[in-house]
Amino acid sequence: MKNGKIKVWLPAIRAGSGADVFTRRLAAALERRGITAEITWLPLSHELLPILLRRIQPPAGTDIIIANSWSGFAFKRFGLPLVAVVHHCVFDNELSRYKSWPQYLYHLFFAEPREVKTLRSADAVVAVSQYVANHLMKKLGIGGVEVIYNWVAANLYTPQPKEARRDRPFRLLFVGKLSRLKGGDLLVPLMNRLGADFELWVTANPQDCNKLNLPANMIPIGRLAEQEMISAYQACDAVLLPSRSEGFGYSALEGMACGKPVVASNNTALSEIVQNGITGVICSTGDVDAFVNACQLLANRPVICSEMGIAGRKQAEEKFAEAASIEKYLRVVHDILRQAKVSL
Repeated sequence: MKNGKIKVWLPAIRAGSGADVFTRRLAAALERRGITAEITWLPLSHELLPILLRRIQPPAGTDIIIANSWSGFAFKRFGLPLVAVVHHCVFDNELSRYKSWPQYLYHLFFAEPREVKTLRSADAVVAVSQYVANHLMKKLGIGGVEVIYNWVAANLYTPQPKEARRDRPFRLLFVGKLSRLKGGDLLVPLMNRLGADFELWVTANPQDCNKLNLPANMIPIGRLAEQEMISAYQACDAVLLPSRSEGFGYSALEGMACGKPVVASNNTALSEIVQNGITGVICSTGDVDAFVNACQLLANRPVICSEMGIAGRKQAEEKFAEAASIEKYLRVVHDILRQAKVSL
């Protein structure tokens, strides 16, 4: 601790996922509150070879480490306090049927043992939702987990003035990989059912969609930078999230912050983010008919659609405010450092 200023090290494997977004947001928020936060970005190859992680040295003056639960075990050797953040529950047995065999085997024999090792050695464990915390208790018997929700920058993710006249199809937005875990297999039958009065923007590269034989109303818009992503949320009418697994559900919250209702599945952490009938519509997982009905409801009832968008924005500003979440992280950091000082 230099000049009384705490330094947090965030070693992170760049995976192009929500965990990357979280790391950047956490570092920026800590810096705004007087904590020095330094990110060390590591290539995805390091996840496959832990020996490479062990060669990474912490920046000079580091007081505490905050790391992903899949890789945190590799940094504990430095003798520094470790906070492990758990972002998802891919080890949930209920999700096995939606994985490919390589994915299933990778999670079972590679990722899960590492996460267990990290959680057993961490000085504190943070879960991004109550669902994740409950899962850790049920599967691993790990209690005392701090639940700290993710957040968005409410000054960046903002609603835009409504179009004076919507002379176009009702526009849905799907953010994420076209995997079965994300409900990607449901999109084509859903859009075929909805027809020409609806269109779906998909944040996937066109080449990744070629094998899916997309209907005309399903439009790949590619991977987007953050400002482009915000513009996509603002330009849609509702966010579509038929996922079968979400440790948190960033796209739901980002859409809500932009004043959009969310149509989501009734599983994992999604019901903690989306309030059925208030900020969106919750549908039975994998039920295409239910998703069709929900989308048609929002398109045919613009007042309801608007009211849900307004309620979602309010939730994003209040329940998922950055200030509240960062105060919890600061409390965790200060408590661990205080305990470490006492034990010396």
